[in-house]
Amino acid sequence: MSKRIAFASGSEHKLKEVRSLIEPLGYSVISPKDLGINFNPVESETTFLGNSFIKSRALYKLSGLPSFADDSGICVEALDGRPGVYSARFGEPSFTDKERANYLLYLLGTNSNRSAFYSCVITYVNGNVEKSFEGKVSGQITSDYDEMGKYGFGYDPVFYYPPFGKRFSEVPETEKNKVSHRAIAMNQFIDWLKT
Repeated sequence: MSKRIAFASGSEHKLKEVRSLIEPLGYSVISPKDLGINFNPVESETTFLGNSFIKSRALYKLSGLPSFADDSGICVEALDGRPGVYSARFGEPSFTDKERANYLLYLLGTNSNRSAFYSCVITYVNGNVEKSFEGKVSGQITSDYDEMGKYGFGYDPVFYYPPFGKRFSEVPETEKNKVSHRAIAMNQFIDWLKT
């Protein structure tokens, strides 16, 4: 019988990634949708850590299940760390992922400093314990949007990862999941879960 653990996300991309990492440990990863919960807590904090805890605490309260959440985004040096915690809602509310990525390129313009990093903070709450884990991966923002790459999502088509010599959108998920910010944080979380 697998142990149930709730993941505070409605993103099918994230759910798939997380299930592939956690379910082999004998856990069944349940989403708010699986539980029939309308889940949309207000992310009012200014840090990934703060927003992640808002989500994991809220889901624990609603579900009674050990709950974990992630908050992640891309931080661009030349934009003073923006979009940061606003990555998923950068620019206009109506923007698609592609429009957000192109808006980022527009704001950067011809700036020669293209340094950026993805950050992910995972928090876990079960009523007795609250834990957090962080992963980061550094790279460069490209000068154009990758129309050809068939992998990744969000800002992956504009994020170049030097060790691969490719953008994240050009790398199969199995490869990306070995080095991504979420994978780093997840691996710390998984190592902790195993104990």
